[in-house]
Amino acid sequence: MRAAIQILAVFLFASIALDGVKAIPVFHHINDYDKQGNVCPLPLKQKVECPVLCVTNHELCPQALAPNCPTGQTFCLDGTCQESCGEEITNACLCNGETIGTAYTNYVPCMAGQLVNITHYDAEKELEQTRSACASNAGLSSTDASSIGIWGVDTTNPMIWAECPELPLPTFTFTEPMWIAVWALAAAQAGLLILWHLYKTGREFAFHKSMQKAAATGVLRADKLPIDEKVNSPSMISDDDKEDITEEGKTTNDEKTKDAVVLRSTDSETSSLQDSERLRFRGFNIDYIGLFVFGSVVCTTLLFLVFLGCIVNDYYGGLAGAEFAIFLESELSSKIFCAVWHIAAAWFACILLFRKRILNYFRIENYAHNAQYVQIERRQEEQIFLADGSKLIAKLRHFEQLAVKRLNMDIVVETHKVKYTSGLKYFEYQCMRYVFNAEKHMFEPYEFDLGSTNNKLHEYSNGMTTEDAKKRQGLLGSNLIKVRVPSIPLAIAQEFSSFLYLYQMMCMWVWYYFQYFQMGLVQTCIILVSALVRVILRLRAEYRIKSMAEHVDEVCVLRDGEWKEGISSADLVPGDVFEVREKTQLPCDAVILSGTVVVNESSLTGEAMPVRKIEMNKDDTVYDMMGQGKINTLFAGTTVMQITPNGNDTTRRIRALALRTGISSEKGMLIHKILFPSPVSFIFNEHIKLAICFLLLWGGIAFALTLWWMGRGNITSWFYGVFIMSQIFSPLLPAAFTINQSVAAARMRSKKILCLDLPRINLSGKVRIFCFDKTGTLTREGLEFYGAVASPKDLDGTFEENRTDDPLKMDKVVAMGIGTCHAVTKVHDQFIGNPVDIESFNAMKWDLQAPADPQYLDTLCPPQVNPNEKATPVHVLRRFEFVHARASQSVAVLDPATNHVHVFLKGSFERVKHLSVQKTIPIQYDRTAANYAREGCYVLSLAHRDMGELGQDITMEDIKTMSRDELEKDCHFAGFVLFRNMLKHDTVDAITELKEGDTRTVMITGDTALTGIFIARQCGMIGPHQRILLGDSVNGTLVWNDVDSGLQVDVDEILEDDPRESHEKQIELAITGRAFETLIAQNKMRKYLLNTRVFARMTPSDKVQCVRLHMERGVTAMCGDGGNDCGALRAAHVGLALSEAEASIVSPFSTSNRSIMQCVELLKQGRSALATSFANYKFLIFYGECMACWELLMFYFTVIAPQSIWITIDGFSTPFMTFAITQARPADKLGPSRPTAKPVGPYTLVSSLGVIFINFWFIVASVIWLFQQDWFVCNEFDSTAVDSARWWLLGDNYESEIISLVIIFQFFHNGALVNFGSAFRQSWWRNYVLVFFWCCFFVSTSYMILADPNPYSCIFRINCGTPEVLHEIGYPMPTWHIDEYNSPLGHNVLPQNFRWRLWGFILGNIATTTIWERVIVQGFLRSWVMKRNKQNPPKDRTLFKL
Repeated sequence: MRAAIQILAVFLFASIALDGVKAIPVFHHINDYDKQGNVCPLPLKQKVECPVLCVTNHELCPQALAPNCPTGQTFCLDGTCQESCGEEITNACLCNGETIGTAYTNYVPCMAGQLVNITHYDAEKELEQTRSACASNAGLSSTDASSIGIWGVDTTNPMIWAECPELPLPTFTFTEPMWIAVWALAAAQAGLLILWHLYKTGREFAFHKSMQKAAATGVLRADKLPIDEKVNSPSMISDDDKEDITEEGKTTNDEKTKDAVVLRSTDSETSSLQDSERLRFRGFNIDYIGLFVFGSVVCTTLLFLVFLGCIVNDYYGGLAGAEFAIFLESELSSKIFCAVWHIAAAWFACILLFRKRILNYFRIENYAHNAQYVQIERRQEEQIFLADGSKLIAKLRHFEQLAVKRLNMDIVVETHKVKYTSGLKYFEYQCMRYVFNAEKHMFEPYEFDLGSTNNKLHEYSNGMTTEDAKKRQGLLGSNLIKVRVPSIPLAIAQEFSSFLYLYQMMCMWVWYYFQYFQMGLVQTCIILVSALVRVILRLRAEYRIKSMAEHVDEVCVLRDGEWKEGISSADLVPGDVFEVREKTQLPCDAVILSGTVVVNESSLTGEAMPVRKIEMNKDDTVYDMMGQGKINTLFAGTTVMQITPNGNDTTRRIRALALRTGISSEKGMLIHKILFPSPVSFIFNEHIKLAICFLLLWGGIAFALTLWWMGRGNITSWFYGVFIMSQIFSPLLPAAFTINQSVAAARMRSKKILCLDLPRINLSGKVRIFCFDKTGTLTREGLEFYGAVASPKDLDGTFEENRTDDPLKMDKVVAMGIGTCHAVTKVHDQFIGNPVDIESFNAMKWDLQAPADPQYLDTLCPPQVNPNEKATPVHVLRRFEFVHARASQSVAVLDPATNHVHVFLKGSFERVKHLSVQKTIPIQYDRTAANYAREGCYVLSLAHRDMGELGQDITMEDIKTMSRDELEKDCHFAGFVLFRNMLKHDTVDAITELKEGDTRTVMITGDTALTGIFIARQCGMIGPHQRILLGDSVNGTLVWNDVDSGLQVDVDEILEDDPRESHEKQIELAITGRAFETLIAQNKMRKYLLNTRVFARMTPSDKVQCVRLHMERGVTAMCGDGGNDCGALRAAHVGLALSEAEASIVSPFSTSNRSIMQCVELLKQGRSALATSFANYKFLIFYGECMACWELLMFYFTVIAPQSIWITIDGFSTPFMTFAITQARPADKLGPSRPTAKPVGPYTLVSSLGVIFINFWFIVASVIWLFQQDWFVCNEFDSTAVDSARWWLLGDNYESEIISLVIIFQFFHNGALVNFGSAFRQSWWRNYVLVFFWCCFFVSTSYMILADPNPYSCIFRINCGTPEVLHEIGYPMPTWHIDEYNSPLGHNVLPQNFRWRLWGFILGNIATTTIWERVIVQGFLRSWVMKRNKQNPPKDRTLFKL
């Protein structure tokens, strides 16, 4: 019991300072009394080396020590037999030539190398016992032994023991040539830095004085403004420079006038990037003195590494062939290493902290427009996903932000060389060219405004001159999105330029130095492999982006009034007219001036179907590239599938006008967002920072304890302290996260889900809301034609049941409208166009023919009514294609049979009703459309107008010049066109599983509300018996109607009347796009957001806004098929594009498998990845805490486990289990909860602290138990006679053995503990890699405990001993090599009965932690918390209606 109290006192009173205590361990004396209170017998000390016996004459040597040598050998003066005695051998009796040794020149040694055993060894009487035992072993009587003199005391005695005094340790005066060189280098570096600073200050004096003067007079000087107060700050302009600037400005203005274009800076609303980034420009010029000083800094940095390497190499004897040949002795070498280590760490930290600015420090600052280099500074704010409102996290972030802002670490710094083009200065930053604007005295990006109307753009149809093109190219740069992928060495250097790698490197230096280089190499390899994986993943992603971004081809351009072949697409500029050709990739954003083009936009938008583009009209309509002008716009990066020249164009060329080039194009902006994303921090990362703070605090405490216990603060204890700190916060932690993300990404790739942003994988594990587009996402790609319903003759009556899908039985006007009002074209015998148009065209059985006349856009032939009569084809004269903004399309068709021109208007039933003549709208119009929509139909309306006879009532010229509004006016409603929207086969299952997985599903569609409601009911988003209220805006007033009864209701009253909680109410809301905009304007949308299931008639911008509103309430995912979903896909926390394009850049995730189950798969993979990240995090925390407990216990007893144990833990157990944990596969189904994202959250803390607590007390109990054993008491390891720096000699004892055996099991079993959790991952036994590794470790360690001495356990110095000792205690003489044991007992073999009990004790440890983690934490506690949260939700958590 007394021993137990002593051990527990270590941890209860560790902070109490005990003065005057010299023994180790601190709190009790070693081997003092046994369990019965008797004084412990003194131990046996074996193979003690005797001092040399020196005599005046060899005849005085005892017979046992007589100088008799074998034949062929000679007895030498060092007391040994040698083949020849060289001059280097000195007389052993002179004790290495000590001064007093001259008195013993007449002495000669007897035979040396005598070894004796001291049966009752007493460290305090070591010398007397050694002399007595040596004399007895030499055959001397006690009288003779007592008469032997002592070296240094007796000089006349004929026999003396040559107990030579210890030589004084060598030391440095630090004036040796080596140190003079070190001081000279250090002084030279310091002097150079001081002199440079003085020189730099003098050179920049005039500049800074000018800046101060400008600031005092209130003149804008960007260099002195805070970064967040300016956009694209102007260059610093001195008064002396104004004259030159004015002249340069005049030239620029003349050029602008000549170009007849407007140059606009990025603060324009329509600028290429709508750049709101706040930039600060600072100019710097090269100075050769500065370059020299910078070179010296680089050399000094390398010399620090060389210096550390030399000290380490000298430790192992690698420099001069002997240990400490350069740095003299162990303790001195250790002190020098420690000093250099700290100075180097501080130097490296400063280099890393200022790495982006350091080169410019060694340049001379100047006005940016006069500088050779420009330093761009941009402040960036980090966005935190899932901020949990934790006060502790907020406090940490507050202090972090103070430090970050104090050190300007929140400012992104880049330096770019200033170049010249056409007499103008520029540099390129983030793929954008910034040109010096002499008029504004600032660098800014430019964009050419070619005009805002169609007619203005048509003015450029004759192209431009080569001279003008070169000038524009000088201002804008090449039409090339330059993605600069770093070289492999540079990428590696960038990867390692972080404080984390500095921490790892400095830890590894200590490991290398302190006889742990084997594991240092293993850890270094793991860190290097992890870093290389990150580099490879980064380079692979950037090369993929580069292949998508950089495309150069030869184009035919209209320059100088003639078409020029072979011009590089990189030379295109806005205003160029170029020819569009089939099977080519479009080089820039352009508008079609003539002809028709079919393009595949899947790589840009994810849209699966090719899109037909037509020429821009010649009118004064405002050109809106992303609005109604989209049908005329070609986007960079899309592929031309087919071209159709105008019939009246004799050149047969498809001409396009370049509008935006390079990074300013739509493709360029997407690439820019990928290359330069806004910094995002997942709440997981914020908690990791807090965890690191706790670990470092605990590491500091452990470091202090280590300094106290392991040598009382000497230099050796510092090494042990660094060891324990490096293991509390494992250097493998970042490597584990990297490996886990790459494994998760590879697993997703096998499921055909491509991830472009790896950190989003973990974020997908926290998705609470999943938004879906309808058409092509929840439903099948195509719509099925369901027929047409003609307008009733009696407008006051009801629609008759005259729906028909037979084109021969349809109303002729309706049939002609459906057959002609579309933009279907044919590419290689395949119909291209809107899927709805293709479906209806096929159903009508019309035939698409080549235009019969150049004036016609298309010629279409109806099906034959009578086989004997040939059908008369009709001709499309004018077409306005469908645009989302108008929700309609129209055509003008010539019927040769009557020579009448018919206008057909087709679109949403709301839009057509609005455009049609109101007196032609039947009374039952809305009800009939609603009924069909309620049945799940996609309802379009068709209107018609007869413009009269061509040539009499209207001319071809009139038709060609009409605006869209003029063509579409005065149409009469003709009928409804119906389509069926069928669900995909797995939509219901996917929605069901998402809801079972506690994920709210929402529909955001451009279709009608009633159709959306029907699909929502079909797929299970809305329950079959739930009441649905539809909100719409009528003349600016929000009106709510019950979908089933049609009655107008008060939505607030109905919601309040439902007594259930908000998340359990059986009322579902659906709103139209108009209602959405009204609610946004009234600031009420957030109120109804979580009650709204269907958002209908949503424009692309509405979808983005809707997704962002949901993002305020929880992690939101968006799934769509591209097209008008692109913005929402990019805006969401997690965007999944169902795109057949493998290189789609629409969203962070994309899949070529268009199944809706991919959404479920994404969440399963995300939850698994997040849970696995936590598992690895917990495992390495367990590693650090177990290691800390283990080491502190060992340090208390001044024992250290054998090197093979450390290698097993750090080289096999930890990395193998870390890798095995990542192999856990996702659960087969989504569970009803999500993994925690808080490493310092209650759940994680309870789990982790419980396991650490259990393991800690089991390891302490094992030591207490050991002290209860009779065979151990009085056999404690006494380290007082051992150098604690030689740690590999401190493991041959029972204390180290017991602690190590318990801890080894804890280490690898911790990996199994974190593998539990089948809610998000498959059952633990399904992780076959981990189970295999666990079994291997369990079997091998069990064999190590239970088996008698054997070669395997002796490798680990477990249940083993010196061969002779093992034979003495009853075991067979070992036939394998065993190094002699460093303990008086000579072995550490545990009694067999105790081995089995110890094994059972360890199994109890395994069982206890397993029960805690699997049964209590993940079973009872988790169920209780979920039940409690359901009954009493946390205040910061919003419950969603699933």
